[in-house]
Amino acid sequence: MLSNLINLLAKNETYLNSMIADKLGVDERMAKQMLHELARFGYVENIDFSLHASQCKKCSNQCHSRDFAKGRSTVWILTEKGRKVVGKTF
Repeated sequence: MLSNLINLLAKNETYLNSMIADKLGVDERMAKQMLHELARFGYVENIDFSLHASQCKKCSNQCHSRDFAKGRSTVWILTEKGRKVVGKTF
């Protein structure tokens, strides 16, 4: 299941925790636990940032949720270690 999450993040798309949960077929709490487990082992890291709705017009990607553009959000990205295991099962 963790390898599925790494492969999902490797697509370089922006996902809310609820979207990750839906794509993996787990509840949101489990998705958060999985993300934190991968972070603990150095496969992912999170980036906190603020995004104002006015910036969405400049973005080439469409936001998946208006909530994402309403304030601080957490984005999870793969680390170098995480990118090395993309496509592998562990």
